[in-house]
Amino acid sequence: MLENIGKRIQTFLLLLIIVLLSLVMAVIGFGTPGAEGCATDGPIYAAKVYGETITEGDFRAAYNLPGFDRYDSDRARTLRLKEYTLDGLIERELLVREAHRLGFSVDEEDIMREVARDEVVWLGGPVDAPDGYPSGALSQPFRDRDGNLSSDNIRRFIQYRLRRSVDEFVQWQVREHLANDVRDTVTASVSVSPREVWDAYVQDTDRAQLGYVRFDPAYYEDRVEITDAALTAWMGDNEEAVDQEYRRQRHRYTDLPEQARVRQILIEVARDASDADRAAARSRAEDLLRQAQGGADFATLARQHSDANASRGGDMGWFPRGRHPEAFEEAAFSLEAGALGDEVVETNVGFHVVKGMGQRQGDVPEEDAKRELAEDLYRDARAGELAREEADRALAYLRDGHTMEELDERLRDGWEEPAPAPEAAEGELAEGEEPALEDEEPVERDPRAPATRETRSFTRSERAIPGPFDSGPLTEAAFEMTLEDPLPEAPIELGDSWFVYQLTDRTVADEEGYDAETRAALEERLLRQKRREALSVYIGQLRARAESEGAIRINPAILSYGASEEEDEEAGEETASR
Repeated sequence: MLENIGKRIQTFLLLLIIVLLSLVMAVIGFGTPGAEGCATDGPIYAAKVYGETITEGDFRAAYNLPGFDRYDSDRARTLRLKEYTLDGLIERELLVREAHRLGFSVDEEDIMREVARDEVVWLGGPVDAPDGYPSGALSQPFRDRDGNLSSDNIRRFIQYRLRRSVDEFVQWQVREHLANDVRDTVTASVSVSPREVWDAYVQDTDRAQLGYVRFDPAYYEDRVEITDAALTAWMGDNEEAVDQEYRRQRHRYTDLPEQARVRQILIEVARDASDADRAAARSRAEDLLRQAQGGADFATLARQHSDANASRGGDMGWFPRGRHPEAFEEAAFSLEAGALGDEVVETNVGFHVVKGMGQRQGDVPEEDAKRELAEDLYRDARAGELAREEADRALAYLRDGHTMEELDERLRDGWEEPAPAPEAAEGELAEGEEPALEDEEPVERDPRAPATRETRSFTRSERAIPGPFDSGPLTEAAFEMTLEDPLPEAPIELGDSWFVYQLTDRTVADEEGYDAETRAALEERLLRQKRREALSVYIGQLRARAESEGAIRINPAILSYGASEEEDEEAGEETASR
């Protein structure tokens, strides 16, 4: 009895608040200075949908309601808040049009009663908004300090926060409810089957993790040794590929400026090096020159001692004048093919030992051009072979019972066997053994060099390894492996790289963790996702049809981001006046 009386009193108070709000707003002029009813030239439109106007005030209220007006302009632009707000309003109007077609209607008093009772304002966000975008029933505090509903609080919220009149606010909420009724109709038939729930559970819990090494051919390109005999043989086996590459790049070999090609051994010296350090560097370069003059292979000396182009035996390729220090170029352009410089060349980067490889100018003979192009093709092909050979060697090493950590050490050391530790008395250094330097920095590793890495835990639908290639085959292979047999039969090729991998962790979905709570959570998530997909298709079709009929017009000024909201409004007024 008392409970029923209480409910009646509460309903009466809600209705009274609504009536009082309407009267108050009417007395003060059916709005506020910010409400569109007071605009001298009429409302500025943000968009028009089938002739229905979304005013600037409609847009501003929808933008302010979630608090977007409190974001600085750069942040709002990054998040595309104005674009999402306008999309939501356009989609609302499309859905309202559908509601009218379907014969839907809502009661204004019921809507205001819900606003006051539940302290909510409805706002429909765009269907493609990111997760977390504020939409639906947004809570608003309408109660006073004593916990009672306050008509003053509701009035101030509508008048000053949203800058709407009561009638404008009511019509806004009416249209939001009509649009939401259509959304509910579209998604009412969406369901999730038990099989879909189980598949989602498997998707979430069936996971794998790998340790792996990537063997990138780019790392091995500079390690390819090209001999005349090997290149000639390769060209004979790949004549068509060489001819095709020449046809594609023939223009690179006509009307060339004077060019030189040399090998060098560079001993670098810092610009601020002491006289003693410079003298030591010169002495070292002169010693290498004497070795080359004595018949030592220049390319080998460069690989062992040069601080530049070492991996290619000092070969600097063809270059025109103006690319290198003057003293170096003077020596380079004075040497014939095969000629060794008589003296060490000093430049601002150090000391150079130089050996000529050739000079050219004008049009390059076709035979010479093809041979140069074949060098690059051969290097690429051979680098790929070296990468595969290294991958095979690494996999064999793991299959012999070694760990990924041990493999990483061998790769870092170039497969050199670790030297046996010399025997010594406890606390003493063995003969020839140097004390460890605690502050010695580790040698920086080439980022392309093969090194062991570990993937994050991934599912069947995720990429096992990020990169410019499809790692789907690796993901598929991982889920066919077991921890009892964690290594593949052979390396796998992804893109142009070879990968050796080892299964390090595997989680298999089972019934034990598939309890009622888990099922309910998965079902809710899937249902939400499928409903969103259904709405996306439905609204997408409505919008595509409207756009094809020219039924949507947007005022671009409404989407501008200025230093302040006032600047944006001024831009909108200017565009509308035009």
